[in-house]
Amino acid sequence: MPAIQPGSLVLVTGASGFIAAHAAKTFLDAGYPVRGTVRSADKGEYLVDLFKGSKAEFTYAIVEDIEQPDAFDEAVKGVAGVAHMASPFHMNAEDPQDLIGPAVGGTVGILKSLQKFNPDVARVVITSSCASVVDDDKPTPYHYTEEDWNDYSARLCAEKGKDTPASHKYRASKALAERAFWKFFEDEKPKFDGVTINPPMVYGPIIHQVRNPESLNTSVAAFYDWLKGGKTEAEIPDVAASNWVEVRDVALAHVRALTVPEASGQRFITSNGPASPNDLVLAIHRQFPGIKNVPAGDAAKVAAINARSNVFDGSKARKVLGINYIDLDTSVKDMGESVIKRFNLDL
Repeated sequence: MPAIQPGSLVLVTGASGFIAAHAAKTFLDAGYPVRGTVRSADKGEYLVDLFKGSKAEFTYAIVEDIEQPDAFDEAVKGVAGVAHMASPFHMNAEDPQDLIGPAVGGTVGILKSLQKFNPDVARVVITSSCASVVDDDKPTPYHYTEEDWNDYSARLCAEKGKDTPASHKYRASKALAERAFWKFFEDEKPKFDGVTINPPMVYGPIIHQVRNPESLNTSVAAFYDWLKGGKTEAEIPDVAASNWVEVRDVALAHVRALTVPEASGQRFITSNGPASPNDLVLAIHRQFPGIKNVPAGDAAKVAAINARSNVFDGSKARKVLGINYIDLDTSVKDMGESVIKRFNLDL
């Protein structure tokens, strides 16, 4: 299946999100006009202003509830490719279905809308996650590839319901949404093809609309806690809970997933390897010398901490999509500067 042609109109759902705003920017910078879906005109106008002067035009369509079966019927008309990025990333759902419903419903819904109203679309890429890859039945440390799937979290949600740990509610939503995505292609055999991008913890500068630190997306909020001095040395764990990747690399992966023919039908882990809070605080001190109240970290422990951590192998995205991963220091510098400027912080 040919990839989308240069200058083709691309739909980016959930365009006001942390990753999606960067994806929209990267498409625009590459000369692809973007139609972004947002939940309100306020969010849409923020993006219109943000992308003013881009190589290509940004427009928006309001989709208030992605769970509605016909939510994307109008938005999909006339686009050559779709980056479906609208899905919740938070840990505060009481009922697992509060996360699973929007994730699965939005994914299947947009595919059905395309089949009905734009069956000649070339390709759809969705933002999945390493949450749909990691499997707690596996030993730690474990080397994960695109062949691995997380069936553990959905099983746990089925058993425990509201008592399921918050992280597994989120993981189940991503795993079940991705399973539903691939099942659609297997069952319906549409003319268009699909790709998934599976990032771990995503760091990087904020460009999307965020009114206060309390409204930060989950991953940048975790970084912000360390940057502002809200954590202590004793809270640095002896294992990296996750791998990491730069938001601009994830954005570029979505662009390449829609434009590289060989990406068709593939999953892509976009990961730059383990990064523990120890790595974060060391990078903060390198990039912001003299910053107060941030734990010092221990450079001598970096190798040992990361050796005990799972590895999500991002080499396939490097090889097929041409992703040359941005280093942690660059990401921390740009992320730190963006939140300091946005919230007028004195650190």
